Amino acid sequence: MSSRSPEPPGPALAALGTLLDRSLSQIADAARDARTFDRETIRAVSDVWDNTTYPLFWAATGPSTWSRERRARAALEWMARLRPTRRQWMVEQAAVAGHRIDTLIRSAPELRNTPYRDYRGVVRPVYFRWTPEALADLAADYVLDEATVRHLDLERTGTRLSGFLILDLVRSYDPGENASAPCALHVHLDGVTEADIDTGAPPGARLESTPGGVVIGLGAHGVLRAREASIRLDDGCWHLSDAGRRADAQVPPRQDKARRPDPPKVGELEGSVQGAAFFVLWSMLRIRSVRFPREVAHVPVQAYCRALQGAGGDILAAGALPRQQREAAFRTLVTVWLRRGGPDLVPDWGVLLKGVPDARELARGAREDLIKEGAAPPAPAPDRRVTDGLERAGLRMVSYTAAHTERGSRREASTMAHLAVPAEDAGAPWRMRVLRADDPFRLRVRAAAFDGFGGVRIDKDEDGRETLMVGDGDLALDARAWSEEPGR
Repeated sequence: MSSRSPEPPGPALAALGTLLDRSLSQIADAARDARTFDRETIRAVSDVWDNTTYPLFWAATGPSTWSRERRARAALEWMARLRPTRRQWMVEQAAVAGHRIDTLIRSAPELRNTPYRDYRGVVRPVYFRWTPEALADLAADYVLDEATVRHLDLERTGTRLSGFLILDLVRSYDPGENASAPCALHVHLDGVTEADIDTGAPPGARLESTPGGVVIGLGAHGVLRAREASIRLDDGCWHLSDAGRRADAQVPPRQDKARRPDPPKVGELEGSVQGAAFFVLWSMLRIRSVRFPREVAHVPVQAYCRALQGAGGDILAAGALPRQQREAAFRTLVTVWLRRGGPDLVPDWGVLLKGVPDARELARGAREDLIKEGAAPPAPAPDRRVTDGLERAGLRMVSYTAAHTERGSRREASTMAHLAVPAEDAGAPWRMRVLRADDPFRLRVRAAAFDGFGGVRIDKDEDGRETLMVGDGDLALDARAWSEEPGR
């Protein structure tokens, strides 16, 4: 057996490993404190590894320096082709560590902003930029005065305020036999500068462009202003609208070659290499699940980032070892990840170790190590009323969904709020509490509800209805009863 040290990775492979380490660093920073919790960054960055984890391990374990570099370039090309924003992220994050990804990958994908044909050949709209032309088409094909709010959320993502709005629309064109099929407009708002919303107001929406950004009027007096917005139309009958008929005449027939780019070919991973790859993949999937607001209470994001700190470089080093040593190296890596993750990850061990050979034996050893180190299990959630400890809380997110029908199923109204609250230990990072109610009936919110900390309470009226309040009426969310989403 050779005692030589493995050759250093080539530029593409080194950049690929760096992107994993930068991802974990970004996620950890975004989740460090509830006062600056950035759920969108956590979601977007962890999403990168949904279909790139296995290509990373495949590249790291190539039989030669040349094959590892070739596989890494293919993985980088695949990552960059998926969407323009991802390529930009790759270039920026690799540059932080001194890597020039822009010299390693070919041309960037273009942001498609024109209608296309689906698998049936039916013309469909895409994500539209907020432009006067797009707004004019909407005003021509839909009765915006009858639009109603199906869903609204406002959230502090880091330090900026963002929003997401779904409006149920009424068509002004004839949809033929599909008159009962629902249609909705999805609006993503970035940099919200003003919000004054009352879901109890009469129907109606007004969409405008201004020199300062975008404006959405709701009801008689409601308003949302933001620096930027994008819109997506969800209407299966759009091809019958005036805008759809114009697009149908212009969009060429569907070409089979114009499909989503194929991922790089990845051979079968075996043994502890397969187990380590599954550990990283599942970790990123668990982290990404914070895109569901209630999961914020369940996912120990910091523990996952702590467990996998430096994993990119460690994977490259282990993968470059001779085959006889590689199996032991990856098994050791998994053991290290378990120990660093600590007791917070124990509930997920069954899934994290699913692909690891002799997983029970490895888990038993890791558990014994944690006991020897005196690692305490997570403290049980305190026995408290939902109203306890809100005096210093700050609103981070509020979400409201009206009762509606979706794909033939009745969906009841629901609501949720994220509150940043001080930790039990003075000086420790603030944590997140997730409150929810299954029977809300009205939301009134202004942007000022997200400024500062303190003044959060739950008021109860003589009928037993409970209202989550922030400040002097900046938020008033009426519901039958509020409860707390239990955390780990």
